Amino acid sequence: MSAWTKIRDAVLTSKWNKPFPVTMIPSAIGLYMAEKQSERQRQILAEIRALGEDDMQAVRAIASKPR
Repeated sequence: MSAWTKIRDAVLTSKWNKPFPVTMIPSAIGLYMAEKQSERQRQILAEIRALGEDDMQAVRAIASKPR
């Protein structure tokens, strides 16, 4: 039996292995990624609005602070 198989079997048969953490970790990662993407989209939208107003100073200020 390989070392990986022993580790996998130990984890899968552990009394601490419950469905809650297994299902919540990918959800938490997805939520974090969505939040980061929405921050970036808000920044891009603010840049576009500043460009529409021909406010180049605001565009430079927004673009210099990536999130």
